Formats: sequence, C-alpha cells, structure tokens
Amino acid sequence: MAPRLIILYGIGGLSDIGRHAILAALENKSIEHITVITEHPKKLNEKNWECNCYQEGHTNPFDDKANMSKLTMVEIDSWKREQVGLSKYFKDATAVISCLGHRQPGWKHPELIQKGLIAYDGNKQVIKAMEEAKVNRVVVISSFGLRTDGDAVWPHWARRLMACLLSTFMRKAAIDLEAMEKIYVSSSLDYLIVRPVGIGEDKVPTGEYFLQEPNQEAVGGNMAKLDVARFCVDQAVDPSFHLTSKVVGSKPGTPM
Repeated sequence: MAPRLIILYGIGGLSDIGRHAILAALENKSIEHITVITEHPKKLNEKNWECNCYQEGHTNPFDDKANMSKLTMVEIDSWKREQVGLSKYFKDATAVISCLGHRQPGWKHPELIQKGLIAYDGNKQVIKAMEEAKVNRVVVISSFGLRTDGDAVWPHWARRLMACLLSTFMRKAAIDLEAMEKIYVSSSLDYLIVRPVGIGEDKVPTGEYFLQEPNQEAVGGNMAKLDVARFCVDQAVDPSFHLTSKVVGSKPGTPM
C-alpha cells in the first residue's frame, strides 16, 4: 500500500521542520496522502518560513491545485486541551512526523509563554491517537544538548554551548522536550528521535544529510530545515533506525 503520512508542526525553528516536511513529502511521489495537524494553519501562508529555500519565498502548498488530492488540513484549537476523536485522523496512516517542540519561547515567539510549550502535551495526545489507530512508526523532532544525550552524541563545541543554554535560559523548553522524549521511550511505538544541528535561517538546502556515527568526526552544523525534513520523510516511509535517536547534520567539516 502507498504510504500515508501525518505531519504535525507548531511554532519556532524545530517546528518549522514540520512545515518543510510537507514539501519533502510532496517531493516523494510514492506517498499517497499527507494529513497536516496543527494549531497554526495560517503559518503556511507566510512567504518567509525562516529558511533560505527559495529566493522568492514560499507559497502555501494547499493553494496548489496539483496537491489538492494529496493534502488534508486538520486545525485544532490547543494541544493544552484534550482533542476528542483525534485518532480518527490517524486511521490508515503509515507513519507520523511530529514537530511540536521549541527552544526559544519568549524570544521570537512570546505567544508561547502565554499558550505554553506543547512538545509534551501535544505528543502525549499523538501517542494515544497512534495507539488507538494502530499506527506504529513515528519520527519526532527534538534537540541536541539535552540531558537525554551527551557529548559523544555530537562531539562538537556547539553541543556544549547548547547544553549550557538549555540548562539556563532555555530550561523550560528543555524540560518540555525531555519529558516528550521520555513518553516516547516508554510507549509501545517504533520511534526515531531526530536531533538536527544548524537549521539556521540562512542555511541553503543541498539535498544531502549526514548522520553522526559513534567515534567519528562531528557532522557539520550547517543544516537546512528542508534537508532535515527530507531525512524525516525518508525515515517515515522507509525506516532504518528504530527505538533510538540520531543526530543529523551537514557534511563533516562544514563550518557553522
């Protein structure tokens, strides 16, 4: 059966990978259907997706008639409230790509201070919906620099800097992301936790991604959001990593 994906995104750099995962999934002609679940469908109307994908900016993929039969949008009001009947949207899905985390609440996105961080609250409901709908595969965006990883996971100076930030200025975000990871680890699902490096607004997609291997040179930190999204889509439809986490970046030696 042709793959059918569920993609979830929120606000912020990590969540932006979810917006780009829609594009990456549309690139993959084997994928039959993509259901997008979000509190923020209007963010797809923005020309600037905080990336460097296209000089002319982005357009909403839902506005392209060629995509009409492949895309469904599900708008929810808040992941802080129980989404009754959520599992019906997961029925017959092949896999889920979840990008609900965030690292900088209150800096660029003060609304997250008011509405709250949703990596844990949202993914707790996603796990329940997946289990009810009997969907097993999930690819989840998280962060490097958490207490759930370590220097060996990405042997790069930027990992220690991020760890410092996540233990101080970004502590609430770190707690949210770590709690999210724990519920996936304790679930019955076939999860892959993805820790992207780079994903700055100036990063240009190259069509490549590189995985950090143990005791090997650090992958580069010059990673575009679209290339991270392509890795997520590849792992959703043709998984090769199970019940683990992976750091994904650019070619080793690439400067930050």
